[in-house]
Amino acid sequence: MCTKNDAHPKGQAFSTTSAPGSLNSIQDISFLKFFDPNSPWVLVNEGSLMGFFDFVPKYLRVGPWTAVAPIYITIIVSKLIYWMPERETFSLDDEILSSHPIEYSTYWIYNIVVFLWMKLVLLTTLKKRGPGVLLTYTIQSWIMLTTRHGLSALAPFLPRNHTLLWMNELLRFPALATASITFFYWNFIISPVIYYNFPVQKRRDFMKFNFNFRMIQVHFFNVIFAVMNTIVTSSRQFQFVDLWCALAGAVGYALLYLLVLDRIGVHLYPVFSPRTFWSVLSWSALLGTYWLCFQLWNAVISSGKLSLSFAD
Repeated sequence: MCTKNDAHPKGQAFSTTSAPGSLNSIQDISFLKFFDPNSPWVLVNEGSLMGFFDFVPKYLRVGPWTAVAPIYITIIVSKLIYWMPERETFSLDDEILSSHPIEYSTYWIYNIVVFLWMKLVLLTTLKKRGPGVLLTYTIQSWIMLTTRHGLSALAPFLPRNHTLLWMNELLRFPALATASITFFYWNFIISPVIYYNFPVQKRRDFMKFNFNFRMIQVHFFNVIFAVMNTIVTSSRQFQFVDLWCALAGAVGYALLYLLVLDRIGVHLYPVFSPRTFWSVLSWSALLGTYWLCFQLWNAVISSGKLSLSFAD
């Protein structure tokens, strides 16, 4: 999902050059400062990297965390580790292998074409927005889905139980869930909120930005590509291991956000700031959305309306 900073039609996200009112640059941040006990938690002045996040209220950028935040995170990480599935609970059986496209078939060609297309979109986004865009949930989801298409195209040439086949199958639900979450949250929550918070005279610029080539790809076509790659071609119901992998990815991103991005003043999603009790509700809502995706997409698979078979 993008941010209000990204949504500025003329903005350049995470540029390495100074912005008006900036107080720190990326070059000022040393890796060793993350482990220096004498360093403050927030490593940049005012908790806003180069001034790009000044629009975020200061109380969400600097100051102590709410007491419940570290307790909540510790409980979630501990439960995730405790619930880690055994490898024996999941195997690459004939049902899974039959979902891989036959080499040179129509669906195999689809995976090749969409993989190259998604890679092109990623490269043009990096060229336009800079490498900082890789820190966003949207682009990480896009990369996961791109990888899934590439592995699906490679699958018919790999021997059974190959590591890449395991990786491809374990990415199936995380790729679908993150694409679904990106699509829903951006189009029905984030985008409308940004639109109505912009002055009337800037709303047209925002709409032009929101419907440009790259934004349509990563916020609309992403879910179409995800469904084609994960639901249309496979009738396998998602299992607990699929949900666990998706939640592990979500928690991993949360730890990156809280332990790294928060310290360098990169506030992509202020609603998840650990400095307010409401963050716990936001985190819970996001994790709940993964569970909802798990239930809804399993219901779609059970209906059989979108599934095809490549067994023959």
